[in-house]
Amino acid sequence: MKNFFKGVRKHIGKLDAATLREQYRLVSDEFDFFETVFRAIKEGIVVLDENGSVVYQNPFAEEVLGKGGVERLGIALGTSSKRELTVTYPEERCLELQTMPLERKSTLLIVRDVTGERRHTEEALMAAGQSAVRDLAAGVAHEIGNPLNALSLNLQLMARENPGDELIETCKHQVKRLDGIIRDFLQALRPSRPCLVPGNVAEPLAECLKALKIRFEEKHIRVVLNIPRALPMVAMDKNQLEQVFFNLFKNALEAMGDGGEIEVAVRANDADVEVRIQDSGTGMDAEQLKHLFEPYRTSKAEGTGLGLMITARIVHEHGGTIGAESEVGKGTAFTVRLPRIERRIRALK
Repeated sequence: MKNFFKGVRKHIGKLDAATLREQYRLVSDEFDFFETVFRAIKEGIVVLDENGSVVYQNPFAEEVLGKGGVERLGIALGTSSKRELTVTYPEERCLELQTMPLERKSTLLIVRDVTGERRHTEEALMAAGQSAVRDLAAGVAHEIGNPLNALSLNLQLMARENPGDELIETCKHQVKRLDGIIRDFLQALRPSRPCLVPGNVAEPLAECLKALKIRFEEKHIRVVLNIPRALPMVAMDKNQLEQVFFNLFKNALEAMGDGGEIEVAVRANDADVEVRIQDSGTGMDAEQLKHLFEPYRTSKAEGTGLGLMITARIVHEHGGTIGAESEVGKGTAFTVRLPRIERRIRALK
């Protein structure tokens, strides 16, 4: 293109009007072609002048940054750089920003949306963490399981001979705790495949609430239910979903003091059945929320950090999703979405 303009400028005195019009048409077509390419490309392309004002930006740049979004990025003009940045407007994305200087003191900014790549990396790390849990669980179960059973039997015999002994009761409590940790490890190591049959999510929910009724009453926690009478069927393993809801209710109980409220809301849309469990507990900060479903991540003094990992795995094996929202001091809400067996088809208007 640059050589073309040089050639035209050199010989412009020898060109007639018809030739100039033809050359102008060719240049116009070339600009239209590049404009089409820039508009279609899935990377943001922005040209800034020496004052940082936008001279040009393609539609993808405006999509990921929003109108006026370039000014908020703090671009170093006239330099070559590369960095990553998380933006929350117009939606949360992880962006890779690359700058390079151009002629006439302009700066080229190239914006790549790497949200999917980062999510894929996080999922790969989580899968690696789960694999490490399985390997460790095998060793723990083998090395600790048998001696622990022997300790438990001997402590029971000692308790019969010395009823009410506080030291023996403390040891029994700690052995029971270790036994629970091993069971969690074994469950992470040998997850059972769900036996999926058509069912109503209200059934495992009702079983969990019934089993935990006394715990709710002891802690003076009010349970508010918003469950429609008629719900679409989902493919589910009732026992495994009971475990999912039991873990979520248990987390809510542990996050709440004496008193408070747990709201259970179930609703359906054209594709999913959604179960939302909201508590009024202590809540979590952004860092805790980010690592919520990773193994060994727990804020509990006696927790293993495996309960929510197992919960998430069960939901995923049901073809569903699980997410959480939380705010420190205002409680936490877990949302489980399971696909309907028969999805409704929405008519186009």
